[in-house]
Amino acid sequence: MINNEQISSLLEDKQISYKEFLETILVPLFNTFIKFLQNEKDIKLKFLLKNTLQKDELFLILRTFKNSIFLDAKNSSKLSDYDFTRRVDEVFDIFYLYLFKKSQTIKIVKDEDEINHLLNTLDENLAILYLDLDGKIENSSAFFRKLFLANNKKIKFKKIEDLIVHKSEATTFIEKINNEDNFNIDSLEVIKCDKSAFWVEINVEKREKDIIIIFKDISYRKSLENQKKVFLEQSKMAAMGELISMIAHQWRQPLQTVSILAQKLVLRKKLDGYVDNDILQKSVTDIDLQLDYMSKTIDDFRNFFKPESQKTITKPSKIIDKAIKFLHYILTINNIDFKLEIINDREISIIENNLIQVMINIIKNAIDVLLERQIESKLIIIRCDFNENYVIIEIEDNAGGIPAENLNKVFDSYFTTKHKDKGTGLGLYMSKTIIEEHSLGKLSIENSSNGALFKIELPVE
Repeated sequence: MINNEQISSLLEDKQISYKEFLETILVPLFNTFIKFLQNEKDIKLKFLLKNTLQKDELFLILRTFKNSIFLDAKNSSKLSDYDFTRRVDEVFDIFYLYLFKKSQTIKIVKDEDEINHLLNTLDENLAILYLDLDGKIENSSAFFRKLFLANNKKIKFKKIEDLIVHKSEATTFIEKINNEDNFNIDSLEVIKCDKSAFWVEINVEKREKDIIIIFKDISYRKSLENQKKVFLEQSKMAAMGELISMIAHQWRQPLQTVSILAQKLVLRKKLDGYVDNDILQKSVTDIDLQLDYMSKTIDDFRNFFKPESQKTITKPSKIIDKAIKFLHYILTINNIDFKLEIINDREISIIENNLIQVMINIIKNAIDVLLERQIESKLIIIRCDFNENYVIIEIEDNAGGIPAENLNKVFDSYFTTKHKDKGTGLGLYMSKTIIEEHSLGKLSIENSSNGALFKIELPVE
């Protein structure tokens, strides 16, 4: 039975039986929000309007049972921790902001109990700061004081800029307040009363006589972002090690050629006593060609590791060619056939080296599996096509596919079936991060009739 006094009282006031509450309200409500958290549907407040309870009353139920809702949703969600946390925030933001907007129309509400209920809910759940028009702090909600480890005496006469860690950002913030009535800042580092810093997202609304600022703690989201940066660096370092190994492989053949050409010249000098100018010139030309190839190889690798932050307009086929160039020698010496099917080659806007890294990760993974399973006629197929607003790149091998129990784990961080010396378990995890968070696309995997099939979907601008 429900033992929360507020909810029990709520059901009694509304004359709703416990059974009716479960069947017509609680279960559908949970299912709606669980599906939303699992990224299966959009959240719509129309659902709430069909019920006997008010939005803020339904929110009370959600808040009371949020741990069980989120646990159930998280256990069956395919979202990353970062995405899941963001959607959880979104659920509660919708309700908090709804209540906040409702409180702004307080003058037309005559029910004093409703007014008190709204204000108490806001005070306990929203970190609100009230400033005068000069930026001085006048008042704050209980939740703000809890978040900032403060009390009214500690913050009453401070200015808002005193709470911002970086002075340059404080100056910019004050300029925005002076010049704009309403604005949001996605990420701002602020300081608590105990001098510890943390990250918030803020919403600012300037009114006739005061300024209202709503703070949302995004420290956990920031820590996940930082964790991803560490993963990305680890992934790049692992990729660098593999690519250096590839350079060694790709240099072996031209070095052998240069060595043979030099030995031929020495041998001819010993046998004939001299070297004909035409033969000498041809040997020098051939050596130059090999050295030029080696130089271009170094340039390709150096450009790959050059930091990039700007997107460029390019065709997928060009990026595929560059990725294959890095892996050409490994494909050749291991007798792996490679097939490229360019059906449609629409331009995309992307950070080129990021997509090259993803392509290398996936193709190298296919190479490793083909060799590990000792497939006789080894084949990797890359297809490129266009569907509605997305360019689709498919990478398929004929290694027999991924065991069903591992299919949902492939993109998890540190998941690998390779020996610890051969894999970090970060390559595919970072590939998904690059495609879905940095490139606003989608990376998925399934088993085809031949083997594993990776699908990259990238938006066309």
